[in-house]
Amino acid sequence: MSRTFIHFVERGRSRPSRTVLTLIARRTRKPISYFMAQPTHDAEPSIDLAADLTRLGERVRQFATMNRLTGVEREAMSLVEVTLRQGAELTKSIETISKRGSSARRAAEAAKQERRN
Repeated sequence: MSRTFIHFVERGRSRPSRTVLTLIARRTRKPISYFMAQPTHDAEPSIDLAADLTRLGERVRQFATMNRLTGVEREAMSLVEVTLRQGAELTKSIETISKRGSSARRAAEAAKQERRN
């Protein structure tokens, strides 16, 4: 097993066979179920939209990697992934600007209140 292969598995670009997964489990001294368990999501919905979009982009990439897609389908899935990542970046920017705006509004309100006193 090469480092490149492990990297591809970690990034969702390759899917190991059950035999390889058994070998990985043995070498890491973890039960095979550790590697097969699906990630659990909290019962409460996430309010971090940027993180959700980034995770979804990753899932789209994994889906495209694990399925036999035509060239056109791969390109379309790549565009979906890129769009989700750009949406995540846009969301982060908006949140940053919004936080700055909130701070400025609070400072302005505090200055007004101070002038009144």
